[in-house]
Amino acid sequence: MTIEEKLNKISDKQIIKRDNLYDMIKKFHPDYKDSSIRWVIHRLVTKGIISKINHKQFIKGVKKLYQQKFNSQDTNKIIDLINKDYPNIKIVVYESTLLNEWVNQQISRKTIFVEVEKYYMADVFRSIYDNVSNRVLLNPKTEDFYLYTNDLIVVNALVTQAPINSEKRTIKIEKLIVDLFTKDLITEFVNEDEKEEVVQSIIKSYIVNEKTLYAYAKRRSNLEKVKKTIDYIKSMGERNDF
Repeated sequence: MTIEEKLNKISDKQIIKRDNLYDMIKKFHPDYKDSSIRWVIHRLVTKGIISKINHKQFIKGVKKLYQQKFNSQDTNKIIDLINKDYPNIKIVVYESTLLNEWVNQQISRKTIFVEVEKYYMADVFRSIYDNVSNRVLLNPKTEDFYLYTNDLIVVNALVTQAPINSEKRTIKIEKLIVDLFTKDLITEFVNEDEKEEVVQSIIKSYIVNEKTLYAYAKRRSNLEKVKKTIDYIKSMGERNDF
């Protein structure tokens, strides 16, 4: 049996501590030095047998870069409108329903969030109102948001340094994680006691850049809360690892 065959017997998404992985490789290659073991780990990651979570943990299987999917015609209309009228402005567009990948209770009420540089908020709001839909709100308070029961478009200010894919106008996973621990409207779609589970599922499935995550969390003034959650998830992984 090879190290690859041994790892393939482990269930997908199983956490593997770095020290345990080293010991496992040593059993197959007792004469290997640390440099050779690191090369074996690199090969295992390249082949998609394991993925790196952080410097202490790996996970069985492949972790992917998050690619936001658009599900609605209005969202695509907004993207086309922005690309045509505001090609050089930082804008991100995403739907509340993207959370359905991780939440237990599926979200049926769709809200399209359009976050734009503060100076251009009113202009983008008017363009969407005139060309896409009149069910659009400009920087609403939470109580205003709940006055409406149907699908909505919400235009808000984009926080500087927010992790986004500027060319595609899509959200990066680090932004989503941090925003779940703010007072942004996106948090209204996730139960408070479910947030840790959502973040844990995200970390197990997708590559999360911790440097980007913590830099944005610091910008949003919720670094302590985000780091506490990530550290707790890591500790849970260590207790349940292979």
